[in-house]
Amino acid sequence: TPYTVQPRTHLLSSGQYTVMVTNAGGSRATWRGLDVSRWREDRTRDDWGQFCYIRDLHTGIVWSAGHQPVCRDADDFEVVYSTDKAEFRRVDGAIETHLEVTASPESHAEVRRLTLTNHDSRPHELELTSYLEVVLSPHAADMAHPAFNKLFLETEVALGGAALLCRRRPRAHDQRPIWGVHVLAVDGPLVGALQFETDRVRFLGRGRTTAAPAALDPGAALSGTTGAVLDPIFSLRCRVRVEGETSVMVAFTTAAGDTREEVMALADRYHDMLGATRAFELAWAHSQVELRQLHMSAQEAHLCQRLAAHVIYAGPAMRAPQDVLKANEQGQPALWRYGISGDNPIVLVRVSAAAHLALAQQMLAAHNYWRHKGLEADLVILNEDQSGYFDDLQNQLQGLVRASEDRGQVDKPGGVFVRKATHISHEDRILFQAAARCVLAGDRGSLATQMDRLERAAGPAPRPPRPPRRRPADVGPRTDHLGGTSDLAARDLLFDNGLGGFTSDGREYAIRMAPVARKNAVSRGNASPLPEFPPAPWSNVIANPSFGFLVTERAGGYTWAGNNSQLNRLTPWSNDSTTDPPGEVVYLRDDATGEVWTPTALAPHGPAAYTAHHGQGYTVFTHSGHGLDHELLLFVPPADPIKLMCLTVRNVGRQPRRLSAAFFAEWVLGTVRDQSPMRVVTEVDPDTGALLARNRFNADFPTAIAFVDVNARPRTWTCDRTEFLGRNGSLAAPAALERAAWSGGVGAGIDPCAALQTFFDLQPGEEKEIVFLLGEAANVEEARRLVSQYRKPGRPRAAFREIQDRWEGILNTVQVQTPNPALDLLLNRWLPYQVLSCRVWGRSAFYQSGGAYGFRDQLQDVLALVYAAPEETRAQILRAASRQFLEGDVQHWWHPPRGAGVRTRCSDDYLWLPFAVAHYVAVTGDAAVLEERVPFLQAPVLRPDQEEDYRTPDVSAETGTVYEHCVRAVEHGLTFGPHGLPLMGTGDWNDGMNRVGVGGRGESVWNGWFLLTVLRPWADWAEARGDPARAVRWREEAERLRAALEEHAWDGRWYRRAYFDDGTPLGSAENEECRIDGIAQSWAVIAGAESGRLAPRVGSQSHLNVADSHR
Repeated sequence: TPYTVQPRTHLLSSGQYTVMVTNAGGSRATWRGLDVSRWREDRTRDDWGQFCYIRDLHTGIVWSAGHQPVCRDADDFEVVYSTDKAEFRRVDGAIETHLEVTASPESHAEVRRLTLTNHDSRPHELELTSYLEVVLSPHAADMAHPAFNKLFLETEVALGGAALLCRRRPRAHDQRPIWGVHVLAVDGPLVGALQFETDRVRFLGRGRTTAAPAALDPGAALSGTTGAVLDPIFSLRCRVRVEGETSVMVAFTTAAGDTREEVMALADRYHDMLGATRAFELAWAHSQVELRQLHMSAQEAHLCQRLAAHVIYAGPAMRAPQDVLKANEQGQPALWRYGISGDNPIVLVRVSAAAHLALAQQMLAAHNYWRHKGLEADLVILNEDQSGYFDDLQNQLQGLVRASEDRGQVDKPGGVFVRKATHISHEDRILFQAAARCVLAGDRGSLATQMDRLERAAGPAPRPPRPPRRRPADVGPRTDHLGGTSDLAARDLLFDNGLGGFTSDGREYAIRMAPVARKNAVSRGNASPLPEFPPAPWSNVIANPSFGFLVTERAGGYTWAGNNSQLNRLTPWSNDSTTDPPGEVVYLRDDATGEVWTPTALAPHGPAAYTAHHGQGYTVFTHSGHGLDHELLLFVPPADPIKLMCLTVRNVGRQPRRLSAAFFAEWVLGTVRDQSPMRVVTEVDPDTGALLARNRFNADFPTAIAFVDVNARPRTWTCDRTEFLGRNGSLAAPAALERAAWSGGVGAGIDPCAALQTFFDLQPGEEKEIVFLLGEAANVEEARRLVSQYRKPGRPRAAFREIQDRWEGILNTVQVQTPNPALDLLLNRWLPYQVLSCRVWGRSAFYQSGGAYGFRDQLQDVLALVYAAPEETRAQILRAASRQFLEGDVQHWWHPPRGAGVRTRCSDDYLWLPFAVAHYVAVTGDAAVLEERVPFLQAPVLRPDQEEDYRTPDVSAETGTVYEHCVRAVEHGLTFGPHGLPLMGTGDWNDGMNRVGVGGRGESVWNGWFLLTVLRPWADWAEARGDPARAVRWREEAERLRAALEEHAWDGRWYRRAYFDDGTPLGSAENEECRIDGIAQSWAVIAGAESGRLAPRVGSQSHLNVADSHR
């Protein structure tokens, strides 16, 4: 069954290429430590990996070769794990499928052989479509910023459409390309032509998932797109005819290599079915040899595989007891003093007597087996012997390790760590247990005994929900008919582009999402109208100085707290513009019929239109359907760390309604969701009834308390995501919404979430507001205060008026009027709003969620606020000054609250401080800022061979005025190269030019103009402040620099951009690329370049070069 409590995994490996499959059909493939296909640790949904869709062209029904991702239950389903392969057998009507998966011992490849048997008397034409998201990078890099990670992949087609290749371009001079290939083999004739796709958005469709992709809509063909696609996949499609009572075999092989020639050779080999067959034969032979070498029986190997499932997918079955997990007060850094990084999964074995050595020996064998299968974990053996001063047991344990195959892995990452409990504090022993995915004890019997007992105690998994119930016969006017008009249909929008536009007062941007009827075979051929989404997410970043959230037109997005939108995400940031998955959802249910829907354009969709209105400081969704009018208003108050979700529902029908409203949030409380099952502890506050959550492993926010509540009672709740969604479930059809009440489950070790449901009745014409709260506080007392305050009637709407007044006060400070109304609209409202809410407070967006302050970035941003919000500009000046080292250079970026960041050789960062200060004082007249005292940072200076240094620097006892900080910045910038131009270092304003001056001799022309712009006013200030010698020197430096720029930067028709370390010019007519750089020209004008030399030429010349580059 695919509905086990958590995934049952099976590891297959050739040594360098490893495949992990689950009993639901999820999978992960790695090669030399790189992810070949995209995978996330999600023991509830388990919907990542490589899949094969099967469509019966006669019936139109679609299912998966495994269970995921379509999740259509088979008439018969079986999964068999052997030492050499994994097998999935299922029967769907007259068609039986047999999927075999193995890792080739002779190639860096996985082979998936699919046998299709037709038990009918008539022939069936079957369409097979493979799918995997190609990665070819370290797992951590793909987790941190997937959209950026995808930019370096290029795809191509080969073998007449039977093979797809992908190359990861190197990002650095010391990297080499990485190649992947996906190839099809068919044992027999094909029906029609092969099809292929490498563009994920074309395959899935915007706002859709692998469960029901656009590519599986009836009549849909794969587009054949290849190249530098922004979201790459491998997908091959073929059609085969299976005669009655016969079988056809196909194989999909995925492989990786160092060169194109290598992967093309693999494609040629596995394009032949004999190559796939040979892989299975060799895998069986290899598995027998491997077991003999490991001195292990097939039963013992199976036991190791069972335990591996709990190492790969963290769950409560094998972890420490709840009271131990809740008692932990420490995080990962506390492991470091014991030589354990905490980066790898930890398996803890507790022994206290010689009789327990058998378990330790079993685990050493299991750990060695895992290494052969590509699973890296830290095995920690904790000696808890308290018998006396003798180290007999310790010596015996160390002897076991020395005699094992792990003897070369002692105290190394992925190795074995033998520690004595008498040397470890009580608090640290609790941490050891809390950090371990599996905890085994010598006094509880053998490994098999412990696993049997613990897995049985875990209980059954929640099943997915039944099919949706029918709509009630009479709930009033049919406002939810297909093609129903939205509230925007009769309204004029400014600059309407067909998807949306600005409201007449310019205060909102409204997006309309009208339904489009589609037949979807995956949803069993029923009419499935889906909203027509924009081609990319349309998001609003809503924030106050310490808290905020991102929301898209579909209600995707996430929430953060603690003034750090990366390190303290409360809910998941997806960075997925194709599916735009939400981490938070509001649901409604008709309790009389069981029908479930959302008030936003998220699934499950209604057949009527949806609208999203993005405003300054809020977003509101409206929808009319199911006999109800809905409005969902999202915002944060001006100062408090809380998100308010105000759901207003009005009964426009003729009958009373019995309804419930639910809110669901996936907890992260850190950076990525994958880590939360191991780290997040949930509870119910006894005073307020709010759902609380904390994460002691978040080093920056270990004591913070996240909370969720609703202003209405009665209610039901759960903090168990598996209970809410159901195993193999989805946000489109949560299992919990098929039940009247939930378990109230909370605690540690579960897949954490916060889910609340409240119940209410609506008479015809009646309207009610339900307010959901999501936030984070410094402690429980503060969380209680916020919950109590914002549950009060009228307080949320009062907070909304406050946020509207705040933004009106800021944005009405300056109003401009130009001949271009569109420009006026942006300048007067949207650009300053985005600067403050998104760039300064949020420091997050859909495509990048940095969370850190960039030294130059936010200084540039606040220059746009000197009129509307000068206090923000002043605060950022002081904040930036505090990140300057004693030597005058600065942190390129840093993370609040601790200040961890990177020190670099970027040559422009520090100069933005005097530039910003000069502009701020000139506009506001606030010269007092120059006298503010701010400490410096203290850390080792970069070594000559060191480009950057990431650390949390010390705050120096030495302080200086803002003026003195600016002086040090200017002085630090007076370093010049052979042409008398500023040294480039590892980049100037263009971080991408990090290799131009890495050798220490490259020069920046742009930085010369920038430095010239800074030197002139600061020479005047030095003189005004009684430092005439410095003023004279700076003026002399400015004149010398100006002359050097005119002599050595002028290329004949424009100014060059830079000089490489070897003296080669960049931004010159002699360059093939970067022939003319715009900022070198524009800043030459700003800095007062030689009159008449540039202006008549550069505009037309830039146009000509751009035109040439596109020919």
